[in-house]
Amino acid sequence: MAESKHRLVIDDRSSLMLNGVTNVDSFAEDHIQLAGSFGGLDIAGSELKIAALDLDQGKATISGRIDSLAYGQSRDDKKIKQKGKRALSRLLK
Repeated sequence: MAESKHRLVIDDRSSLMLNGVTNVDSFAEDHIQLAGSFGGLDIAGSELKIAALDLDQGKATISGRIDSLAYGQSRDDKKIKQKGKRALSRLLK
């Protein structure tokens, strides 16, 4: 990925441009989950489409009605955390 900084631009709640993207975890017309240098990003709305995606450059453009954005852990971060919890629970038995 060319850039490690995260930048997000929303234009009139109908277009979202961002960089720092490393993966699209899930995609549906009303919900998109992305992972990147920023952790995870959940985008909710309607008629969502990934208009452009370049994972080599870490850039994505999403169109549609954007209702909400929520930052969180990426799917990979969640998997690592769950593995750590399982290992710890086995040690403490």
